[in-house]
Amino acid sequence: MYSVAVEDYLKSLWKLGPNNVGTKQLADNLRVSKASATKMILRLAEKELVDHIPYKGASLTKKGELEALSIVRKHRLLETFLSQTLGLGREEIHDEAEKLEHALSKNLEMAIAEYLGNPTRDPHGHPIPGPNGELYNESDLPLCDSPINMSLTVMQVPDDDPSILSWLENNGIHPGTELKIISRDKFDGGLNVKIGAIKKRISSSIASLVKISFEVEN
Repeated sequence: MYSVAVEDYLKSLWKLGPNNVGTKQLADNLRVSKASATKMILRLAEKELVDHIPYKGASLTKKGELEALSIVRKHRLLETFLSQTLGLGREEIHDEAEKLEHALSKNLEMAIAEYLGNPTRDPHGHPIPGPNGELYNESDLPLCDSPINMSLTVMQVPDDDPSILSWLENNGIHPGTELKIISRDKFDGGLNVKIGAIKKRISSSIASLVKISFEVEN
């Protein structure tokens, strides 16, 4: 069992990498000083959880990656549990799961997964790693890179910014939403989309955070 700080670092390294994550990038993501991040990376290297190459970055070892995926699994199962059992909104569950994930035992994790029917995605659409660190193949694409005039289905929305989540929810954009890009702004990359009969504009910054799927017609 690792400390809360160690688990937070491992999860951030996985999300940012998992290879060659810079110290400043990691420090900014965790909102700590660069000196603190450097000190922790050296500790993680001693525990054989990361490989660290000065001036290149830190990479998770296989051991570190499995620990990170275990934390991610707990987090996403908790989000699903909070959503389905307590009815909390997508913009609320991330912070609550962050607090609870470190205290979740393996037995309770297994019980929650079984109770939920072993879900493969959380309420934000993010894949839930398997109990042994299995990470299922993901073919979802960023909305910003998606083709025009094709039927698209929203698969994932970001989970760590309540204001962006609220904007997406208020505009009817969430996992399962079907939409079509009708035009792309050549200057700033913003998208004009159609959801049903309603037209909306999505900025390039938000479109880069939303992932979709589509079927190629034969």
